[in-house]
Amino acid sequence: MNEAEKMNKQLKEGLEIPDLQNIYANGFITAIGNGDVVILLKNNDKPIASLNLSYTVAKSLCQILGTAISSLEQKTGNVIMTTHDVTKAMQEGKKE
Repeated sequence: MNEAEKMNKQLKEGLEIPDLQNIYANGFITAIGNGDVVILLKNNDKPIASLNLSYTVAKSLCQILGTAISSLEQKTGNVIMTTHDVTKAMQEGKKE
């Protein structure tokens, strides 16, 4: 079993766990400590969970998410806006 097949198997098995906690976030705040990264997940600007990651896992997550989003953008021809892009566009719209 190659690495991709192993990860797909783990994902499928993990998602089938009945009591697995599911979190939806539409915002976040990050901070770096002396040994790890903390991500405060938010929903409608209210904190809902915190996630602590080692530097190695945080960097790996960043690269993998970036690759996934870039692939989506390339396949669809649609550039996904960041929260900063959306905020800037909304502020510029208020000026008019």
